[in-house]
Amino acid sequence: MYGPPRHRALADHLMWLLELRDPSACRNGVKTLHIAMVEPAAALERFFVASETQAVVPLPSFHGAEGFDRGALLSREAAVGLVHHGREACASARPVETIEAVRALPVRHN
Repeated sequence: MYGPPRHRALADHLMWLLELRDPSACRNGVKTLHIAMVEPAAALERFFVASETQAVVPLPSFHGAEGFDRGALLSREAAVGLVHHGREACASARPVETIEAVRALPVRHN
């Protein structure tokens, strides 16, 4: 994340992820869940979800100014690049990998 969540829905989603998988768990020797907050909040935001095989980049809505209800599915090659990009960004980020840490985040809008 780039700065704290702007909406309660994101904080709720983070809690749900933490209930599904413990970030300290390693499957096949690899940590599979990373949640962190890049600071300062003035850093440019980036929105994507990526694994080693695919990536999705949200696109702005055609139906409203604040929605992102469309996305572009990217190939394996692009996904690997975004995973690398995410690792670089997270290198300086503060981990937010416990339910207590998520609860402590200020949320701008409920």
